[in-house]
Amino acid sequence: MFADSPKIDIKLTKNQQRQIAIGWIIIALNFIVVGIFYADLPDSIPAHFNYKGDVDGYGNKDSILTLPILMGLTYALLAFIIKKVKPWYMNYPVKITEKNAPEVYKMSLQTLIYMNLLISIIATPTIVETILQAHKIDLGFKISSLSIIIVAVVTLLPLYFIFKMFKIPK
Repeated sequence: MFADSPKIDIKLTKNQQRQIAIGWIIIALNFIVVGIFYADLPDSIPAHFNYKGDVDGYGNKDSILTLPILMGLTYALLAFIIKKVKPWYMNYPVKITEKNAPEVYKMSLQTLIYMNLLISIIATPTIVETILQAHKIDLGFKISSLSIIIVAVVTLLPLYFIFKMFKIPK
């Protein structure tokens, strides 16, 4: 299966390296925000929100650390994959040829970078909403609902790039 794929190494562009760095900055900001507000949180805080952004579960204040830790670990794993896994080992919806390989490989790499960037952002609205709800601050809308939009984009993004891959001449 992989033996047929052209072995063309694709290097990260400066812009892609910046995008990865931005993701790390967002992860760090999530930890900083949690660190700033952690001491002022009550012992019981909102720990889960339903699709409408309403609180439907509570946990102790340490549970707020779960999101930045989980996002940091997920981001680190995908960043490692982006930097280390060779594109010819990936699966593609189109036949890879010498002609289309460079463009398809670049596109798959960019897809992973965008998805990873969105993963770094996905927990931020929920962290902010948890802090606001714990302090009984109502903005009139649910910030955590933005996470649903981000999840939708993460889901649809690969479909967009798959569609684009089919348009690349073989």
